[in-house]
Amino acid sequence: MKRILVINPITEDAFNAMTEEYLENFISDEIELEVISIDRGPSSIETFYDESLALPEVLKRVRENKDKFDAIVINCFADPAVHAAREISDIPVVGPAEASMLLALTLGRKFGVISTFRNSGPWIELQVNELGIEDRLAEAAGIEIPVLELGKDLDKTAQHLIEAAQKIIEEKGAEVIVLGCTGMARTAEIIRKKLNIPVVEPLAAAFKMAELLIDLNLVHSKNGLYMKPDTGKINQ
Repeated sequence: MKRILVINPITEDAFNAMTEEYLENFISDEIELEVISIDRGPSSIETFYDESLALPEVLKRVRENKDKFDAIVINCFADPAVHAAREISDIPVVGPAEASMLLALTLGRKFGVISTFRNSGPWIELQVNELGIEDRLAEAAGIEIPVLELGKDLDKTAQHLIEAAQKIIEEKGAEVIVLGCTGMARTAEIIRKKLNIPVVEPLAAAFKMAELLIDLNLVHSKNGLYMKPDTGKINQ
């Protein structure tokens, strides 16, 4: 039995049960799942400030669990602390943004991303540039619904996402839509029924990517970008 840990980088424990329930739709018989959150930090991540507050606690969770699991998923489209977590662990660490956007490249030439609020568009552009796939992005946009309200009215959230997706498809030529927030997970199936193109949900994409890396016995290289940090120079 292989074990995957999903870290919710927020303090809202209610999301743990929701995350586990959702992933039960995708988990294989050979995988044991555990979902945890952080003790201190933001209740949601919508700004760089929110993300920065979450980073120390996410890395704390990684340090505590890296020898107990076969892979870790950090459950937020900002991919908070993913690079640092890869440096301090010897197991795969997967972020939903990276996993879902790279998956989208296999499904169509151009993809669009829809997240929350106006700042998500340029934020996702930065992520796309880091991955070196900016020529494949049709457009990134946000809907005006806070993260913590995405699940309160799934039909309303889905309708906003569908309208934003249709605009990117018609005006920018998107062939694939990526949902830019893992809090949108439960709307994915509703949206797929309304659109005639693939819709990638990032939490499921990250989780299945973690499974794949375990199955293929692959882990991040420490021969270039990532190296073991010198923890001795850090004042605790």
